[in-house]
Amino acid sequence: MKRVPPPSGCSVRTLRQVEIVKPTLIVMSTLAVLSISARTVMAGEPAGIPVEWGPVAGAANAKRTVVVDADSRGQMIRRDVQDGHDHRVRGVSLSQLLALVKAPKQVDAVIFGYADGMEIPVRLRDRDEVNAIFIALEHGDAMERYESSYPLLNGAQLHCPKIVYGRRVTSYSPWIYPGELTVIRLVTWKNYEAWLAQPTRRLPDRSGWPIYMQHCQTCHGIGGNGAKRGPDFLSDMDAYRRVPPMAVTDLSQPPSLHEKIKGYTDGTMPVLNQVPDKDIRTLWRWLHAIHDHAVH
Repeated sequence: MKRVPPPSGCSVRTLRQVEIVKPTLIVMSTLAVLSISARTVMAGEPAGIPVEWGPVAGAANAKRTVVVDADSRGQMIRRDVQDGHDHRVRGVSLSQLLALVKAPKQVDAVIFGYADGMEIPVRLRDRDEVNAIFIALEHGDAMERYESSYPLLNGAQLHCPKIVYGRRVTSYSPWIYPGELTVIRLVTWKNYEAWLAQPTRRLPDRSGWPIYMQHCQTCHGIGGNGAKRGPDFLSDMDAYRRVPPMAVTDLSQPPSLHEKIKGYTDGTMPVLNQVPDKDIRTLWRWLHAIHDHAVH
């Protein structure tokens, strides 16, 4: 039996078109009165934000828990792309968090790490992306009763801190899929890329690297480095390397890379219709190359 493509525009989850909404500001304390503490959060204290440094050029790796006093949190109604719904939240923006922790000037990117293995990068030079991110430490109902559990419209319950992403989305976005936030990592982007690419450093062919970084990096690591939601590109892709990239297979065979990316198979991977066929071919050749030149 041949595989059939998904309906046009279909994904693992139905994608909502959502508009970025200017937050409705109710109470916003000034940055000066926000407080942080680099210590372990004790029972009964406000939820903390786990923050790590590294790799950062010229600076040692470090970690701390940032605690924002309950009375110092901004309160607003904000749309969350994860369920296309307005949420009443208290917390801080990404820009406020960066100011609070006094990150080294070499920090030019943030990696949001999740319990399900996703790692979503944000380059700080992209101000629209930075401004779209709010870190919810509490979620409230219509009666303004707040708690540390964050309910999504589909019934899922996530714990705070929760990243609320409010930018308009019309196609696939990694911000639709994350689970529980585990860490916010501050990095120097060049150093982070070098660390991520370390298992491929013997490979002269870099043709697949930008495709990997654009479409795959949030879910797939390389040689144990990076994201762990999907199969590792170095150790777990043997089946895809054995099948020609554009092959049409039946259900008794492993799918081709094209069939996996375009959603012809079951599973949790979203449908990436925006990836052109030429990039799929390039990525397939590159998977062979990084396996043959892997640094172990």
